[in-house]
Amino acid sequence: MNHFKVKNKRQGMDFEIAFTKAYKEAREKYAHPAQVELACLQAQYPAILHPIQEEDLFAGRLDFGAVGLGIQHQTGGFGFFIDEARVTWALEHETGSAAYREGLHELLTFWRSENTGAKVMRDMPADVREALPSDEWDNFPLPATPILRMAGTYLDFDKLVSIGIPGLYAEIEGHLKREEKNGGDTILFQCMLGSLDLFVKVCDWYREQAMELEKSAKTPARAAELQGIATSLGHLVTAAPASLHEGIQLAWLYGMITPTIEYGRLDVYLGDLYAHDVDTGVITDAEALGMVQSYFRLIDHLDCETDGRAIVGGYSRRNTENADRFCLIAMEACRTVIEVLPQFTLRFNRLTPKPVWDAAMRCIEEGRTYPLLYNDDVLVPAIMKEYGVDRIRAESYVPLGCGEFEFDHYSFATPSGALNAVKILEIAMNGGFEPIGRRPFGPQTKGLKDCANFDEFYDIYQQHLAYYIEAQAKFEKYEYEKAGELHPFMFVSMLYDGCCESGKAIFNGGCRSYNGTLELYGVINAADSLTAIRQLVFEKKILTPEQLLHILSLNFMGFEKERKLMMDCPKYGNDNDAADDMAVNLQKDICRMIIEQAPKVGLDSNFAVIINNAQNTTLARWAGASPDGRKAGTPYANANNPSMGADQNGLTAMINSLLKMPVDNNAGVVQNLRLTRELFQSSREKVYGLIDSYFDRGGAQFMITVVGKDDLEKALDNPEGYKDLIVRVGGFSARFVDLPKDVQKEIFERVTY
Repeated sequence: MNHFKVKNKRQGMDFEIAFTKAYKEAREKYAHPAQVELACLQAQYPAILHPIQEEDLFAGRLDFGAVGLGIQHQTGGFGFFIDEARVTWALEHETGSAAYREGLHELLTFWRSENTGAKVMRDMPADVREALPSDEWDNFPLPATPILRMAGTYLDFDKLVSIGIPGLYAEIEGHLKREEKNGGDTILFQCMLGSLDLFVKVCDWYREQAMELEKSAKTPARAAELQGIATSLGHLVTAAPASLHEGIQLAWLYGMITPTIEYGRLDVYLGDLYAHDVDTGVITDAEALGMVQSYFRLIDHLDCETDGRAIVGGYSRRNTENADRFCLIAMEACRTVIEVLPQFTLRFNRLTPKPVWDAAMRCIEEGRTYPLLYNDDVLVPAIMKEYGVDRIRAESYVPLGCGEFEFDHYSFATPSGALNAVKILEIAMNGGFEPIGRRPFGPQTKGLKDCANFDEFYDIYQQHLAYYIEAQAKFEKYEYEKAGELHPFMFVSMLYDGCCESGKAIFNGGCRSYNGTLELYGVINAADSLTAIRQLVFEKKILTPEQLLHILSLNFMGFEKERKLMMDCPKYGNDNDAADDMAVNLQKDICRMIIEQAPKVGLDSNFAVIINNAQNTTLARWAGASPDGRKAGTPYANANNPSMGADQNGLTAMINSLLKMPVDNNAGVVQNLRLTRELFQSSREKVYGLIDSYFDRGGAQFMITVVGKDDLEKALDNPEGYKDLIVRVGGFSARFVDLPKDVQKEIFERVTY
């Protein structure tokens, strides 16, 4: 749940009580989910919107309530949601009338069974529920978990900015006439028109606010800014955007109430407006920069951690010259807005202008962790091959969240499952017994002690992996169907290819391509553990299976010598073929099993994503000691990177290991690199050469953190002095001092070059 960055946050739960009343009345009155959704949207907006703040150049801030309608947890929650902890706190600590407190009690009892997540879990097919009994991965020792969300809405912002709200009205009215003629779903389109009416109401609400604030503005400059906001909002309800200010205002406000948290390819939908305004003298570059900086601060106010993508660069942009000019403004905004969001992303290729690349390197060198670098010359061919699409479609790819791929406003690939490779290995070694919860889990098979050789055990491990992979694919398909049954998500559907044309909402058959993505955690530790098992148990026979399992059950207590043997086994990240081949083959086998599920369950594709939020830490808390020498509960390696401290042969060897991993059998892989500021400053050309070499040799993606040599250690001791120290955690960036202590420690222990 987010803590949206707004001043004077709402107090009490009057909104939540009113929203619940609106929902219950709508459910009684209407049968169509679009009618229920519209009634709830009308109850939610502008009720949860916040005033324009002093520094804002655009209108639009919000703070989701403890009850409401969202799409994923960063937008309050999945579908109709409740934050039970917040409501319980209000019951325990807030005062109020008897009627008010009665309303709080009703929130808990009513939404416990009525919220979307509860319905998804309650109606889950029995065989899926058996494998995936809970989504509470941070509270229980689970080998795999479903994730309740519809993450990854990439709206067609280019279309929105091109035709504006009046153009969208005209399109929806045309589709409504078609449905009336053909006997189709007229209610959906009538409610879409109602949603656009609501958007106009929000524009008017903010326009009146801006005009009122203008009267009391402290300076003439601020009065002019507020007048500009009011003017843009007035124009947007009658015409398509004609300026950069209007384009940003429309994209921001529409996306905010959708609600989405991905803001797409900025230079595609804003580049031409920017170039026109600057070339005709409407604004200066400095004024354009101020607008983009304000846009970025508003995205940051969403506080959505693993999302908030803003993308520039890459193939298939409409006007490359104007787009590249905008790239430089956006890059400077990235450098100067010292916040965690947006997750500013540069898609680059052999044609990327040097000034754009140099600006990107400057941002990274100054410690921004952005831009995230995506190599189109590697990724576009890989995406064409794995998704079976043409080049035009592949060039429309967009990374979402932590690094998963989708096609812009065309496909949906919510990452709605997590696979804990180390936990599954632990269960497989014990023949289907989970030792922390002390219960059978998954297939009941031979354990490690019953296997005659390594290949036999590896086959058993694959059986356990396959069990959860199959269940996750079934869940992904089921979750799409359940979401389609419950939610039209009309603001999304109006700007997604295929929905209006087919007369169907986004998850009710309207989306052109439904894809599955399964998040993998602990793969590198599992691979290093398999290497140790193969060498110590089966090849060198230094340990018996029984001895290994006993040592692990005691978390190495009294067996320091044996732990050192495990830690001394070859480790991925050192350009060692024995270790790297194990990691590569395990990744290939898991990815293959995931891909094979798509036709079985009815998805258009199904891929692994090898990324990390903080789950390499949280999932590892529930895994016992592992044969790579990792102690019980301690973090896994981050994504495709080596385990903390395992890469001991230098930066070149580590990169050589990274480059062995395939890029054409998954939907995104995170590669993190941490460099000292001192290295960057003393050997800038060498560092640039190393990065160039990595990408020239087939590197697909890099997320680079540059920090002072001792900054992390100082931040641990003196958090107050390092509030602006931003680090790359995995698939997201964060202020180091705001992270949980065990996540801080995991980051601290990574190798810095």
